[in-house]
Amino acid sequence: MRNFLLITWLCLALLGSQLDARLVRVRRIRRLVGQSERYAQITDYRVSPLDEQGIFKFAFKTSNGIDVQTAGSALETIGIFSYTSPEGVPIETRYIADELGFHVVGKHLPRPPPTPSYILRSLEYIRTHNEDGSPKAPTL
Repeated sequence: MRNFLLITWLCLALLGSQLDARLVRVRRIRRLVGQSERYAQITDYRVSPLDEQGIFKFAFKTSNGIDVQTAGSALETIGIFSYTSPEGVPIETRYIADELGFHVVGKHLPRPPPTPSYILRSLEYIRTHNEDGSPKAPTL
């Protein structure tokens, strides 16, 4: 019984600390966002129903600077959204969603480092040599 009470107390303490951490994050976000951002109004809203090719269009803007535009069909959708970050940096994101997946482009997104030269040399060697290390015969 004593072990059960100890485990219950530890679980409640852990749950309480997680809720406190979440509340701190929410308060921090609210402080960054500010009062004017909390109650943004939609200032422009446009929706075009499906046309004869099955293409839809959708766009809206808000009073705090969010701008969203999307167009597409059941098989492919392209769009762009932009806003200003809490730090004051303009953010613009373009995307396409199709049978190959969801692809996003934006200057604010992280980029992979360049491929090291030794990897490029290795790939070139693999391309020009057989498995036994002998050079491949040139192809026309």
